[in-house]
Amino acid sequence: MTLRVGVDARKLLDDRRGIGRYARALLRSWHARARERIELTLLVSDLLPQLIAGKLTAEAGASFPVARRGHSGFDVIWYPWNGMLWVNGGSKIATVHDCWPFASPAPDEAIRRNEQTPFLTTAAHADRIIVDSTFSRNEVVRHLNFDPSKIDIVPLGVDPAAPVAAHQQAKPYVLFVGEAETRKDLATLLHAMALLPPAVREGHELVVVGKGQPGKAGPPPEGASVRFEGEVTEERLAALYAGASAFVFPSTYEGFGLPILEAMSYGVPVVASDAASVPEAAGDAALYFPAADALACTAAIEQVLTHEPLARTLREAGLARAAAMTWDRCADATLAIFERTAREM
Repeated sequence: MTLRVGVDARKLLDDRRGIGRYARALLRSWHARARERIELTLLVSDLLPQLIAGKLTAEAGASFPVARRGHSGFDVIWYPWNGMLWVNGGSKIATVHDCWPFASPAPDEAIRRNEQTPFLTTAAHADRIIVDSTFSRNEVVRHLNFDPSKIDIVPLGVDPAAPVAAHQQAKPYVLFVGEAETRKDLATLLHAMALLPPAVREGHELVVVGKGQPGKAGPPPEGASVRFEGEVTEERLAALYAGASAFVFPSTYEGFGLPILEAMSYGVPVVASDAASVPEAAGDAALYFPAADALACTAAIEQVLTHEPLARTLREAGLARAAAMTWDRCADATLAIFERTAREM
């Protein structure tokens, strides 16, 4: 019997973060591989949903029926956007990627309430919660007091890297991908790059990709060569991954850390902090340093940039990990949760 699933699609048109990549990847996988098991309908708040159907098709990579939220007749409603802003009838499954608004609550009461409401709504109404990592599962239990027996862990995935021409830079570069958030800890990476031995520092540039980065971590330290790319196209990002000498992920709080897998899929050696869920994402395929420790980060980057045997080992381990952590695997595990939940309700 085909499972009828309504999908909260409110952010499909504008979410370019890892969460948006997650939602699009699973929709594409189900459409390509599981149409006999799952019938998907995209749910939106628009009064005339068909007016944006074409845009949703372009973003999802496939054509799905579109309906206004509140539409009934589904076996399961899936909310992939880090919580729920509206509640439908029937079985409700939400993906919670992290609990950052509770781990670091905004000082302004109105902002704090706005950021926390989707999570509190989820805790009150979801039949099950899907998380990306054991770390996130523990955060959901701690901050939302949600029944741990109703939480499923499904790690994120990555597509095989498509052939792409590496981005041509004047000199080799270290790559960082992430939004301008304090928890991403770009400041530690900037400091670490400035502390590299002169010969290494002068021979490499740091390329920063992500929304709103310049100035958020302060001016680059003296001696560090930094290029801020801002938000880039998928093609540009792929080329930057392909050409990087190393990828550094210094985050201090993550629900998973999707850019780690993306870098690994392109054969880029990964240097990462040991914080939160990062070791769950990278496994044994990264060189770790203590979170927020610029000196240790410098030492790790130097090792990767100057010791080819280590870099080669990390490249090979990363490629193997990315090959095992696919979006199809993530989609299959998620669909199995939908089916089990529908049977039990």
